[in-house]
Amino acid sequence: MKIATIIVRVLLGAMMLFASISYFFKIGPQQPAPTGDLATLMTGFMASKYIFPVAKTIELLAGLMLVSGKFSRLGTILLMPISVNIFLIHMVVTGTDIPMSTAILLANVFLIYAYWNDFKVIVKP
Repeated sequence: MKIATIIVRVLLGAMMLFASISYFFKIGPQQPAPTGDLATLMTGFMASKYIFPVAKTIELLAGLMLVSGKFSRLGTILLMPISVNIFLIHMVVTGTDIPMSTAILLANVFLIYAYWNDFKVIVKP
């Protein structure tokens, strides 16, 4: 279980680091312009002017926490709302990349399960 936790933690952290760094530095291939419902959603996100920078900053910080192993429990908690939104956008709005978004959500849920003894204090009645 310990080795699986390390592997999942590092892979999820690396994915978040790549996504945030490529956003801030415009690295990698440019995605085609969104169409349909995704275009409407992205227009709203862009109109807010803060959603993407905040989300990508949280992804960067959580990715660093997960890859380094320092504050990894905090990183999993910070990343949970983002991974749920990634999953829901791909399931409900686009209908594409469902396996990857599911993997991101399941990896985060797995890490919360692996660190559950540390989270029991938070959820204690």
